[in-house]
Amino acid sequence: MNKIFFLLTVFGLFLTDLTFAQSEAETAEMFKLKCGICHTIGGGRLVGPDLANVHERRSEEWLLEYIRSSQTMIKNGDPDAVALFEEYNQVIMPDPMISDTEIKSILGYIAANSAGG
Repeated sequence: MNKIFFLLTVFGLFLTDLTFAQSEAETAEMFKLKCGICHTIGGGRLVGPDLANVHERRSEEWLLEYIRSSQTMIKNGDPDAVALFEEYNQVIMPDPMISDTEIKSILGYIAANSAGG
């Protein structure tokens, strides 16, 4: 019985590692497709701001809301959202149409790939 439990545990850990690795690769690809067109992580400004260490500048709650729909926040008068919109020549950031879980994964990816991450 102990051998079976041990084998199932090892097998479960192996599958978890594979799932995480696959998820990390998928997150990197999602960043590239959804964010990397206009943003970098430590590479400077493009169309939008450099996202390196964005998790240190804004709360997760604010980032989730902004990424879901920056224009909603701008229309509601959020001062930080309005300031970003003005700073980047009123270029509209399109809503990425991804889940909060996917946004959190991307934020984790950005944190891990920021200087010191």
